[in-house]
Amino acid sequence: MRDSYRPAHRAKRSLPRLPRPRKPGKLLLTLAVAAILLWSVSGPGRAFWNQMFLRSGFGGSDPDPAGLEIHVIDVGKADAILVRCQGHAGLIDTGAGGDGEDVADYLLRHGVKELEFVLLSHNDSDHIGGLPTVLGELAVDTLYQGELSVEEPSLEGAAMDRALSGWEGERRTLARGDSFSLGGASFSVLGPCRAYESSNDSSLVLRLEFGEVSALFCGDIEATAELDLVKSGQELQADLLKVPHHGSATSCSQRFVKAVMPRLAAVSVGPDRNQLPRAEALEQLEAVGAQIYRTDTDGSIVFSSQGEDFAIETER
Repeated sequence: MRDSYRPAHRAKRSLPRLPRPRKPGKLLLTLAVAAILLWSVSGPGRAFWNQMFLRSGFGGSDPDPAGLEIHVIDVGKADAILVRCQGHAGLIDTGAGGDGEDVADYLLRHGVKELEFVLLSHNDSDHIGGLPTVLGELAVDTLYQGELSVEEPSLEGAAMDRALSGWEGERRTLARGDSFSLGGASFSVLGPCRAYESSNDSSLVLRLEFGEVSALFCGDIEATAELDLVKSGQELQADLLKVPHHGSATSCSQRFVKAVMPRLAAVSVGPDRNQLPRAEALEQLEAVGAQIYRTDTDGSIVFSSQGEDFAIETER
């Protein structure tokens, strides 16, 4: 009988594993992807991808070139208003410092690549802060400002001055009695009526007319400037009122609102310690039958017209 032979078990020796050399191709690909991602969040990168989005057809079609559109962009407690008319576009105010990218993206998303003008109602930071980004990402022909604007030192003001120092467009100062056009829409400058100590009351006041419809843009004027406008005897009636000073209790005085008699009112507002818009302002607007829209509850608001009436859409 044979004994079965089993060889003795030999312990396996584990050799240390050396790191496998990384292929140069994978490293270059990783670096390239990282570079593309970083570029995509830059100003030129965002503009490029917005244009690709528009060209893809997903960005929607261009508006009827025969009509008027007023976009009250949702930038919180700040102002940025896009006006389009018959293939032309202009921007009234640019939001606060952190809003510039959102404003530029909104414009590009709606097919706006060039602006005939940017108008700054006054020099408060929540109206001028986005200007450097807008100038950097879109072509702008003319910058409008008021001659009575009160200069208030701010980070946004310093950034605006730096952006304008290298900008080659035209700068024009507007005063009461001036006018300009955007396509078939005409703008009349109604105020400021005089020199004020307050930057809010120094806001440019504009009345837009297109066909049978009208709109009034008031920046941040308060009761003093409102009363001066009423006393000036100028035509204040407007179908649409961009509510002054975000619906503050110091604005929308009774005499002013009755002089304007708006059917529609737009409040550019967001969460704020002042709890805007205030009940006092809303009550005055409701008393004349105005239909009130607010960016904090409705998002961006688009008022469009073919010259006879306004249609309203909200973009949340």
